Amino acid sequence: MKKILSLTSPARIHLGFLDLEKKSHRKYGSIGLTISNFFLKLQIESSDRFEILCLDKLTKSRILKIIKILKKNHNLSNFKISVLNQIPAHSGLGSGTQLALSVGYLIAKFDKLKLSINQIACLLKRGKRSGIGIESFKNGGFNVDVGKSKRSKNPPLNILNIKWPKDWKILMIFDKSVKGIHGNREIQEFKDLNKVDNYKTNANCKALLMNVIPGLIEKNFREFSNGIRTIQDMMSQTFYGKSTKYASQKVERIFTSLKKKGIKCFGQSSWGPTGFVFCENSKKRNELSKYLEEYINLNDINGVEIIKIDGRNSGKLITKKKVK
Repeated sequence: MKKILSLTSPARIHLGFLDLEKKSHRKYGSIGLTISNFFLKLQIESSDRFEILCLDKLTKSRILKIIKILKKNHNLSNFKISVLNQIPAHSGLGSGTQLALSVGYLIAKFDKLKLSINQIACLLKRGKRSGIGIESFKNGGFNVDVGKSKRSKNPPLNILNIKWPKDWKILMIFDKSVKGIHGNREIQEFKDLNKVDNYKTNANCKALLMNVIPGLIEKNFREFSNGIRTIQDMMSQTFYGKSTKYASQKVERIFTSLKKKGIKCFGQSSWGPTGFVFCENSKKRNELSKYLEEYINLNDINGVEIIKIDGRNSGKLITKKKVK
């Protein structure tokens, strides 16, 4: 009998960091939401020889590196890993973390290695700044982490996991002409950050505690929106110098239009270029989607795609079967 395991893990949107002061005892802290539609799917099965089936060369190379790291500490059997679906890379959807955790977790389950998800994350150097992707992998939903102390070797401490209200809907805005910052450039961007004023950290934490969290718990969309607006404005000021600036000029133009309409609950996921817009219900999402499509066409904004998605309140899903 041949053993086959399959695993799907979800994408997430990163809504912002809480504390970017370099002298802080606990660094970063972040908030994020697990989303539907975009997911990674892998399959592992018994094989006479080691094999990776993946059309994308970069992804295949990354999987190979992950396996080499695991082999340094554990005896692995021969297996074939197949990549059946991928999260768009460098779009602010957390594809790198999901790939690392999924490959590590799948191999650990297949070969019965005694490795927790946090141990896999540390081994594969995920969660250095944000723990949102790790928690999305574990449980889905809306998550808040409070970063980690400078000497900590563990992933950021997640203190809150809240179910996303089913009625609240999401529009994703993709600019296919831009790739988000990643890799060594991302590391350098954090090193190059100028001094972050206390007021930004205070504003972020107050918005989270007094607007975002109670807004979610009480399903008060206006309160939630006010909090997201504050945090997103602080992120744009910190990384781009202006509260109205984003990675994609096309997405920036769309956001300017939304702001003029009095819409607050929008922003950029991570380094972008992908934008998001939260909507109170399906009706308002449909109305806004129609408006955006018309705005994009009238203003000749090419290469932009609007997709309707939902929040996802579950994390990874693993299935197993045996075939002759």
